[in-house]
Amino acid sequence: MDCSHRNFQCGNVISLLMFLSLIIFTCTSAFAQELSSPVTLEADEVVFFEIEGRAEARGNVIIRREDMKLEAPYVEYFIESSMVFAEGHDDELVVLIWGNRVLRGDKLEYNLITQEGIMQNGSGQEGPVYVYGGDVKIAPPEAALSKGWLGRKDLEKTEKNAHVAIWENANYTTCDAPKPHYNLYTTKMTVIPGNKVVLRRPRVYLDGKLLYTYPFNYEINIRDREASSPFTFRIKDDSDRGTGVIGYGPVVVDDRLSVNVHLAYWSDMDEEWMVLGSYGLTNQWSLFANAVYAYNSDEDEKRYRPSWGANYYNQGFSGKIYWSQAENVSIEKEAGVTYKGVLWRSPEVQLFTPWVDLTSNARSRLALYWGHYEADEAEVDRWGYGFDFSSSFAPLDKKNNNFTPFIWAQYQWFKYDAKKWRRQEIIDATWGLRYRVGEFPMVTRYAQRWTTGNSPMSW
Repeated sequence: MDCSHRNFQCGNVISLLMFLSLIIFTCTSAFAQELSSPVTLEADEVVFFEIEGRAEARGNVIIRREDMKLEAPYVEYFIESSMVFAEGHDDELVVLIWGNRVLRGDKLEYNLITQEGIMQNGSGQEGPVYVYGGDVKIAPPEAALSKGWLGRKDLEKTEKNAHVAIWENANYTTCDAPKPHYNLYTTKMTVIPGNKVVLRRPRVYLDGKLLYTYPFNYEINIRDREASSPFTFRIKDDSDRGTGVIGYGPVVVDDRLSVNVHLAYWSDMDEEWMVLGSYGLTNQWSLFANAVYAYNSDEDEKRYRPSWGANYYNQGFSGKIYWSQAENVSIEKEAGVTYKGVLWRSPEVQLFTPWVDLTSNARSRLALYWGHYEADEAEVDRWGYGFDFSSSFAPLDKKNNNFTPFIWAQYQWFKYDAKKWRRQEIIDATWGLRYRVGEFPMVTRYAQRWTTGNSPMSW
């Protein structure tokens, strides 16, 4: 190659101020004129090719411009076009830093003027989200808008100096373990800094095993640090089921109809699911139907457990009629004693009067009950009545409106059509304190139950 070049070496680190070279090219390069701020290059060795307007840097390379910092073992820089080509070597990756955002990868092509580029085999973090694998394209918000990466409403919520990213064939997780227990794989992921992350129809994996493919796009609201819709995922351990990934969220939402889906896959129990639907028939009546495929430890089996019914509300009066088949029930009878079983309701009816103010801080309401129940131990009719009582007192710390005592109580009287056990009374009481610690709301409460009589049902 017939060209002149200069080789700069000085101990371990040499600093070459690239903006001095830019001045040389100002008369011939329109691109260089757009670099209003200096570019600084540091490396163990820098070779500058004057005729080509190109610099090669090797060993501990660092490029700085404004709030951008690039680190790599090898960098090639073209002054006229302001293009940077960086490559990793062995365990040394290319690292691109803007403020507190860090992007790592094997290779990088980046334009210092347009601030657009592409990183190969990238990895990074945005708030609670970890992303790895695949290639990532980056661009400022205005350029991302022109490329169709985000909408104008998202542009208004994004800082001008941020970099929008498009990931291809990448993995998403909120688990910071070296080998995440779960991850979502997607062919396209859009990261809008400080705003949201959108995954195109992700596949959900648990310990490397495909659980299912979500049929819709999945959006995570980074601004509020929560999944905004449609699905939220979490990891849970269960003594009967093992470790599982649970996904839940709405799939249909409009003025009258709503459908929510719960999906789970367990290491010891495989899949479970629920589809919960409701429909607003009138302003007073709404219908609901639930399809459930779930495990019960008492039966030691998974089966379909449907339920359906209607809800009523009018001027404070409310009610519910409810049918269920093979319903999983878990009822705490006393401290440390929980009843778990299977129940058929055919049907159960509940009616409630409006709340009546007894004092400025206390209120109460009347409840009526009737139901026909089937369980392993009995088949009975039950009817009864009850009272609910609720009271909230003035804050103990009036200056800061903090430490508010409260009381809730419920009395229930039931009669059964059984021969032996025919009557039961239950009193539940809860008292406690609501307060704040910094920005976090807290509750401390104590509960007590008193019962008299007997019931033919174990619960």
